[in-house]
Amino acid sequence: MRAHDGGLGVAQAPLNPMAVELARLSLWIHTFVPGLPLSLLDRNLVRGNSLVGVATIEEATEALGGGDLFGKGVRDLLGAAEEDLARLGRIADADRAEIEQARKAAAAARKKVEPLRAVFDYVVATRIDPSLRCDFEHTTDGDAALKTILAPALQRRVGEALRAIPPTHFPAVFPEVFLRDRPGFDVILGNPPWEEVTLERDRFWGRHHPGLQGIPRQERERAIKKLERTREDLCQEYQREHEGADALRKVLLCAGFPGMGTGDPDLYKAFVWRFWGLAALEGRIGVVLPRVVFQAMGSAEFRRELFRRGDFADLTFLQNAAGWVFEGVHQQYTIALASLKRSASPGDAVPLRGPYTSEARFRGRSDSDGTCFSKQDVLGWTDTAALPLLPTEASAEVFAQLRRFPRLDLNVPSSWRARPYREFDATNDKYRSGKGYIDVMSTACPPGFWPVFKGESFDIWEPDTGSYYGWANPEIALPELERRRLAGLKRKDSPWGEFRAGYDPNAHGEATLPCQRARIAFRDISRSTDSRTVRAALLPGQVFLTNTAPYLLWPRGDELAQAYLLGVLCSHPLDWYARRFVEIHLNYHVFNALPVPRPPRTSPLWKRAVALAGRLACPDRRFAAFARAVGVEHGALSPDEKADMVHELDAVVAHLYGLKEKQLRHVFETFHEGWEFEEDLRETLRHFDAWRGKVAP
Repeated sequence: MRAHDGGLGVAQAPLNPMAVELARLSLWIHTFVPGLPLSLLDRNLVRGNSLVGVATIEEATEALGGGDLFGKGVRDLLGAAEEDLARLGRIADADRAEIEQARKAAAAARKKVEPLRAVFDYVVATRIDPSLRCDFEHTTDGDAALKTILAPALQRRVGEALRAIPPTHFPAVFPEVFLRDRPGFDVILGNPPWEEVTLERDRFWGRHHPGLQGIPRQERERAIKKLERTREDLCQEYQREHEGADALRKVLLCAGFPGMGTGDPDLYKAFVWRFWGLAALEGRIGVVLPRVVFQAMGSAEFRRELFRRGDFADLTFLQNAAGWVFEGVHQQYTIALASLKRSASPGDAVPLRGPYTSEARFRGRSDSDGTCFSKQDVLGWTDTAALPLLPTEASAEVFAQLRRFPRLDLNVPSSWRARPYREFDATNDKYRSGKGYIDVMSTACPPGFWPVFKGESFDIWEPDTGSYYGWANPEIALPELERRRLAGLKRKDSPWGEFRAGYDPNAHGEATLPCQRARIAFRDISRSTDSRTVRAALLPGQVFLTNTAPYLLWPRGDELAQAYLLGVLCSHPLDWYARRFVEIHLNYHVFNALPVPRPPRTSPLWKRAVALAGRLACPDRRFAAFARAVGVEHGALSPDEKADMVHELDAVVAHLYGLKEKQLRHVFETFHEGWEFEEDLRETLRHFDAWRGKVAP
């Protein structure tokens, strides 16, 4: 939203035409002055897809090849409307006659920027269909080049390419905003959509089959196949939506929005860059965003840009408990209220407030709430400039103490080395149409098959919940995994590449694949608001894993090192730290950056952590070999014995981190909203006190 010339300019409204009309009516009612007509809100409030269109003159000239060839011509096309816009600005809209004059001036301005709109259409169309691009490499006449673009035959092809996703070009819709000395909007307000630019097959059919998402996967797959056989009309609708999503995704991936190609192509990634590009220097941006904008890998470059050229006026986080912020959005989702500024001389402060879990807490906040970090500190915590979510001001001290220790992915020859890796992909490797490896249709394990674990197949100190993604035939799956290993050995960017020197084709093979023995895995899908966030476990051999359960490859490190790391991963202090960064996925960039103490093996704390974790991880004979290597027994533990070992492990890990008693208390007190932690804390502190006398201060 931008105030200009006494009027109100609104950058974008929803694609729904009725929503635009209601917005115009709402604005008129709220700004109503007796005797003043509706004026020109039909020009100031527009309907369109702002992500598909061109945002700035610079974006268009760069897409056309940069340099001076098109720059002057494009600006001349924009300037053609300047006189009519100036006349429009002088009209007061006080009576019917002036309203009519304003409409004529606006229509004249629109007509004069039509050639500019056509040039911008060409820019967007070439992103969808590169064959439309003209070769101007040896052209020196900019006017002639523009005439080539505006030729009717080419414009017809451009229109066909844009038929499914008509764009909105900001310089053509609001030319007065981009003709001034400081181009761009002074203020941008918004609550953009956050969904992925994909059409998921299960979700589409779930819209037409109530309850489909709630039934077991095997039944759901059979129900979808039946619908695909009997509902030709919905199959056609699915095809249309799929093609539209593909076209939009293709445009966004080619539109120069950094991060769109990392992970899923979520709309929020494009919107934050569009807002940033549309804002004038010293312009303000106030938007509602998913918290992942300030945490996820796909937004890392935006955060770095924000740190370099922007200021944080305020960053407040809201947890959508009981849907108090947005109905229909996951109740444990965290939402960011971001007030940002493009600045010529940015400061160093990053103020964070929240998360607030209710409207009462949000309204009761004070200026002293929250914490403030320096940009330099934040840049040192992770590779991606991710921002932590701290429960209280006192959390900063605990966070800083944990952050003193090296990252999990530290690579030094004298220490262990662990790399997260995915085995099978739940979607791409699913068996269908004679291809794939994972059987998701069978309700029981076929003879000779192995279970395929998903994240829900295990939990902390529970290696097998009995809930599986499917089954796979090892006679088919093992050769494929060996093929992938051999391919990874040749790549420097693959964790397997670190095994290159030690791999002997004669001594290795399918029998040495990680799936043949016990290994550590963790859940990919996890939330900071769940009862636990880092859910890791030692899994049995002869099971396969999907991408929702990445496992650890060990270029260096024996079973003792593996037991030690597992103990730290399953502790409350480490989990408390992870919750500062995790939103809905424990992504590799968060996992790799987790701080992990690395004491010498002679340390009593290291030895005890190994013994406790090794024993807790081996509840039955499937883990006998691992237990022998660690030097512990295997077998079931009584509930009391298991609980006591978990409490002691938390205490030992707290000492490994150098936490003080008040800091350990803070970990438990702020770990989870509504958690009855008193008994767990009391038992953990009992072990903490006992170990305090055994370790040097």
